[in-house]
Amino acid sequence: MENENELPHAKIGWLRRVSLVWLVPLAALLVGAWMIFDTWRQQGPEVVLYLPNAEGIEVGKTTVKVLSVNVGKVSGVQLDVAEHRVRITAKLDVNARSLLNKDSQFWVVKPRVDRSGISGLSTLLSGSFIQLNPGKSSSMSNEFNMLSEPPITSLEVPGLRLSLSGRGVKVLRVGDPVLYQNFEVGRVEKADFDPSLREMNYRLFIQRPYDRLVTMNARFWVASGIQLALNSDGIKLNTGSMESMLSGGIAFGVPESMPLGEQVSDQTSFTLFADEASSLERQFERRLPYIAIFKESVRGLKPGAPVELRGLRIGTVGAVPYATPKLENKTRKNHGIPVLIYLELGRLAAGAEKESDDYWRKVIATQVRTGMVLKLRNGNLLTGALYVDVDFSGKSLQKPLESYANIAVLPTSDGGLAQIENKVIALLDKLNGLKIEGVLAQGNKTLDETGRLASDVRGLVKTLDDFAQQPQVQHLPAELQQTLSQLQVTLNTLGSTLDNYSGQSPAYGELNRALGNLNQILQEVRPVIRTLNEKPNALLFDRTQEDLQPKGAKSP
Repeated sequence: MENENELPHAKIGWLRRVSLVWLVPLAALLVGAWMIFDTWRQQGPEVVLYLPNAEGIEVGKTTVKVLSVNVGKVSGVQLDVAEHRVRITAKLDVNARSLLNKDSQFWVVKPRVDRSGISGLSTLLSGSFIQLNPGKSSSMSNEFNMLSEPPITSLEVPGLRLSLSGRGVKVLRVGDPVLYQNFEVGRVEKADFDPSLREMNYRLFIQRPYDRLVTMNARFWVASGIQLALNSDGIKLNTGSMESMLSGGIAFGVPESMPLGEQVSDQTSFTLFADEASSLERQFERRLPYIAIFKESVRGLKPGAPVELRGLRIGTVGAVPYATPKLENKTRKNHGIPVLIYLELGRLAAGAEKESDDYWRKVIATQVRTGMVLKLRNGNLLTGALYVDVDFSGKSLQKPLESYANIAVLPTSDGGLAQIENKVIALLDKLNGLKIEGVLAQGNKTLDETGRLASDVRGLVKTLDDFAQQPQVQHLPAELQQTLSQLQVTLNTLGSTLDNYSGQSPAYGELNRALGNLNQILQEVRPVIRTLNEKPNALLFDRTQEDLQPKGAKSP
């Protein structure tokens, strides 16, 4: 009975047959997924471009081109208020996906008139378009900042790109030439100013095969048209190519005293100098500062003037005058002008830079003990430029060198210019002290007396001649007649001599005119003597201009 009341158990198992009805939705799902994937694959990438304004850009019309082939079209234009720029969205073809390297470039092609010529005239009818220049980077990106102007050179052009930075140089523009021995080998691709470092940054492109001219020892400087320099070395005139004369450019080269060095790689950084002379000074970067206090006028002494030892340059003038927060008492006492000079170790001796600064300071102190002094010399009478000359005509200085603003002070002495002025003034003072008027008056008086004496002698000769013609005298002894004849000859000779210096003779007139000219010259020289007494350097410089006085320090 119990078995009859038990319920049967259900048997659970897998359904052996699947209904074909389920295949229909599964197939539809697969087809739909494939269509979505194929549509996505055929659409291509979408890029976001940023530019300052949307001039010439139209949604659905402006195309994106590579090598004049359409690869996409602008799909949207939005305003980015936060960044004050325009955000452009463009859909590209699927084949353009590999062109979106991180260093790819985009810019708007439209009619332009600039220094390089006229371009983009074909867009007057077809409208502006966006040009894509593929990059070389292995990294990919979908966001780019568009260029405001077309690049100077394409990234596909073989060559070398360099980075330059410089302070206090002439500002150059994109497109300016890069020159090697006045031959154009490249262009300036980028120019911007770094306000944090206060310097100009440039990017250059050097075409191949000229890129091998750039080595580690190369120097770059601004070749700005015509350079005219008036300094202690004379007049220097440097000119470049016609294009650099009109707009400027960048020149480079290797100093003759240095080896070429190894070739550089892409994106190597260099320093840009203001001119070629400044670039050559780089090999003398190690230098010792000194102060020279001159008591004479420093007009004509400019920063950059040479410091020479018997015609060989060993340093450079740094500042005239050397301003400090508080002038010391010794400069106030003798009214000296402090001048900062640099002794450049590379110019002192071969291999001088191998020694320490302390070693060379001891050498300079030893030279001071042997009589080394600094003097101002006139380097050019036309320009009035001065330079500092190192001489050994001074007194021996056994005590340690004094300091000014924590910089050692080298002894100074009056230069050749001051010595010449002192000698000229002394000579003119002696001429001015001569009593020429009294001499001239006495000379005139003597000439007048000589004229009267000559007249008396002529009368005596005539009387003696008349006496000799008398018959009584003819009968005198021969010896007495001979004596009278000799006396007559002597008186005639004396009379002729006195006639030469009489008031009617040519010699008297010449002597009188010479004395008159001398008196006139002395009268004209007197204002010059008075001016030189007041201002000794007026003999060589314009006395209508006042000497520049250094500004005094402000009291704390």
